[in-house]
Amino acid sequence: MLSTVIGFIVGGFVGTGAAFLAVPLMEIFIPLLPLPGANTQGAIGYILLGCAITGAVVAGAVIGTFQWFVLRRWFEHSRWWIVATAIGWTGIAVAVTILTYTHVAEPVGQANGTFIETTLWDNATATARSIFCVLIAALLMGLLQAFALRFTFLKVLLWIAMNVLAFLIASAILIIWVRGAGGMFGIPVFFAAYSPVYAAISGVIILRLRTSG
Repeated sequence: MLSTVIGFIVGGFVGTGAAFLAVPLMEIFIPLLPLPGANTQGAIGYILLGCAITGAVVAGAVIGTFQWFVLRRWFEHSRWWIVATAIGWTGIAVAVTILTYTHVAEPVGQANGTFIETTLWDNATATARSIFCVLIAALLMGLLQAFALRFTFLKVLLWIAMNVLAFLIASAILIIWVRGAGGMFGIPVFFAAYSPVYAAISGVIILRLRTSG
């Protein structure tokens, strides 16, 4: 659990640095791609996602490395854990970035200069769609990590369920309490704060999987 928390903090710091360093590269690279709006102001979204992916790969590798130092003592087959975690966090970063930029419940500006207050229910469809993307990303990360440790079928299901539950809780916190936490700075700070929760949930399950037959 402690290794996971430290990994989140160090990985968040290093990953955020990598994301910022990637900005000028993305500004050059994105317009060259055949993407809708890549040569307009719409490129900002692509640049943000590109930087999020870069930061997530680095952060995921750091988190996975800290976890691997413990897991290698318990699991004979753990050599692919770091790679699986880095890839998994890439999907999480993209999905969470989309979630944090999904309009949830706040005043919406109108053409006449006025504002209309909206509720969570008013934007339930878009919010549910974004949360679903996060859960799919969590499922994929759990699957990759379970394969890296060569879990049996039932252990795979339990590890996937743990990831889905952990990121469902994270999504609920983002939606209900931490609105507007998007960006290359806000997301790493959120996950650093959330890391003890994830570490506790994943730590309990990994101990369960280690001791079970």
